[in-house]
Amino acid sequence: MKIGDVIAVIDDDLEGTVTNIIQDEVYFETSEGFSYRYPKKKVVVISQELGAQLYGTPVKSKDFKTSNIRAKASEKTPVFDLHIEKILTKHQHLSPGHKLDLQLKEVQNILHKISRQHYKEFVLIHGQGKGVLRHEIEKLLHQKGFAYSDASYRKYGQGAILVLKN
Repeated sequence: MKIGDVIAVIDDDLEGTVTNIIQDEVYFETSEGFSYRYPKKKVVVISQELGAQLYGTPVKSKDFKTSNIRAKASEKTPVFDLHIEKILTKHQHLSPGHKLDLQLKEVQNILHKISRQHYKEFVLIHGQGKGVLRHEIEKLLHQKGFAYSDASYRKYGQGAILVLKN
C-alpha cells in the first residue's frame, strides 16, 4: 500500500485515495473530499481488476481514482462515525468535555463539506451513551437549518441521525 492507491474499508461502505500512511494507520480522502483515518488492517487496496468488477467496465488507474469512484459514491448516502476513536487516535487523556468539543467540531466540518456536495441526505453516527452528543448535534443542526430524524434503527441502532440537506 502506498500514497495514491485506491483503497476500500473492510466492513464499511467507504473508499478513497491514500493521502498518508503513518505507522499502522492509513489516511485517505474520498472523491467527495472527506478525509478518514483507519488502521491498515481495516483497509484493502482495490486493484484495477477489482475496480472493473465493482464498476462493470475495465478502467485505467487514473480514471478509476476519480470519475468511477465519484459515480459509484454519488448513489450512496454518506455515513460519518463520530465516535471519538474514529476522530482521534489518542484520546484517553482528554476530558469528556474536550472530547465533546472535538466531536462537535467534526460535525461542523462535515456540515461545511457536505453543503458543497450533491447529496440530499447523510447519516451521523453518534452512538448511544448518555445522549449529550446527540442533543448537541440536534441543537447545531437546528441552528444551521437542517432537517433531521432518527436514522434506520435496523441499520444503525439507536445511535444515529439521518440529516436532510437543505
